[in-house]
Amino acid sequence: MKKITFILLFSLCVVCIPKAQTPSDAPDARAAAIARLQKAASCKSCTGSPALFMPYGTSCNSREFQAPPILAAPKKQWEINPGWWGVWTPVLIGNLVLTGSCNNDDNAGLSAIDKQTGKTVWRIGNICATGNRRGSMGNIALYELPSGEALLVYPREDGGPTDYYVINIKTGKIVRTLTPAKTGTLRYRGGIFTTLNQSPKEGNSYITALSGDLNNILWQNREFKLAMPDKSDPLYTPTFSAPASWGGILFQTARNKDQSEPFTRQLQAIDLKTGKTLWRHTAQPVLLKRNEKSYRSDDGIPMIADGKVIIRVQAMSWPNAYATGLRALDPNSGKILWTTQPVPGLHIFNHVAACSMLVTEVQLSGKKELWGYRLNDGTVAWRRVISKNAQLMTSSGGAFYVGERLLDNENNYKDHLLQGFDGLTGTLLWTGSYPDHYFGLGNSSNSWDIENPNAGTPVWAIDRDGAIYGVTLRGVFKLK
Repeated sequence: MKKITFILLFSLCVVCIPKAQTPSDAPDARAAAIARLQKAASCKSCTGSPALFMPYGTSCNSREFQAPPILAAPKKQWEINPGWWGVWTPVLIGNLVLTGSCNNDDNAGLSAIDKQTGKTVWRIGNICATGNRRGSMGNIALYELPSGEALLVYPREDGGPTDYYVINIKTGKIVRTLTPAKTGTLRYRGGIFTTLNQSPKEGNSYITALSGDLNNILWQNREFKLAMPDKSDPLYTPTFSAPASWGGILFQTARNKDQSEPFTRQLQAIDLKTGKTLWRHTAQPVLLKRNEKSYRSDDGIPMIADGKVIIRVQAMSWPNAYATGLRALDPNSGKILWTTQPVPGLHIFNHVAACSMLVTEVQLSGKKELWGYRLNDGTVAWRRVISKNAQLMTSSGGAFYVGERLLDNENNYKDHLLQGFDGLTGTLLWTGSYPDHYFGLGNSSNSWDIENPNAGTPVWAIDRDGAIYGVTLRGVFKLK
């Protein structure tokens, strides 16, 4: 029998439940929270050009939209159903909503929808006739460029080369196509495109930075390992996680070439201008020991919140109860600012920044809860129990939003609750009821978890004026 020794990550107490307030939903508490949110200055949230590829809402992975707090249940402004069967996640650029589909007979292609009226301003339909794309969705990517244009990356279904279309946002015309110096899944951070590749011949994986026109390689960072050979290993993780960026720095967790095995992904800070590694987080606590090898906690997907880099840390605590915690690092130096005290049996799922708070969705003792952590020191300010079907979604202006799919007597989804809460106190601000198809897409169990490898791009976004734009299986809607 293989000997397995579990290691305590942090100093654990016998009962390690942090003290925290239970939020009050009384009318006076709600009124006080709304009054404070109305007067509060805008908190510093992540900036960045809109892009479809970002699976966690922003280039900071924070799902904290640059918008005022939504202080009352939003109402439907318009909804269109052009006959699409499967719709691309919306990208908001200027006064337009860019979305569309090739999986339909009519109105196929990329469409620009007027935000105020819901009417189509222009549509590019010929991209569906190219490369056998008609009747399929395709794994597209869409990026806003500083030139007043957008880059649409659209693979072909017939095995031909991927197309890189540059579109004039005002006219809806394809003005040119690009040929990248290096192909791969693109990420757009701080005006620079990056892509991930590997070279089995050289024995490494690497990050390549490309110029805005994709023609030139600006730098390459070749400090990473190849994929793990044994993907059946329960501790297997891909070489790279989803990245984040802030302040001209790319934050990427990956396995480095100079790590001793068994290796895990470590958070790296990489200068976006030069490609130089500024620092690397090497202080992962030991998760477990097996066959005389020490397995360390994986740094997972980084999030930037309140000017700090947040990662989730793992623990095995007595009596072998799995626990997770959070750690904050200084983005410029990599210095550890704080690490939360892990709770035996606690599992942290998705977490969302809300100004000075980090709101987390957790499971503990068979219950699902929301915990509000203070970002200045990592302490827990409040806790509240939520329904097992509820999920933490997004935030804006210090408020955060939770969705819950409701079942009828035959266990079919009938509609969807959306609720707004105050991030500072956890107080419920409002509750709205909407058709299930508005928020049901991508909202299966844990689909919003930032560490879920199957998590998809959110199907709705909050604009700078607080309006919500989203897609259904067949169309687009606006709430405000």
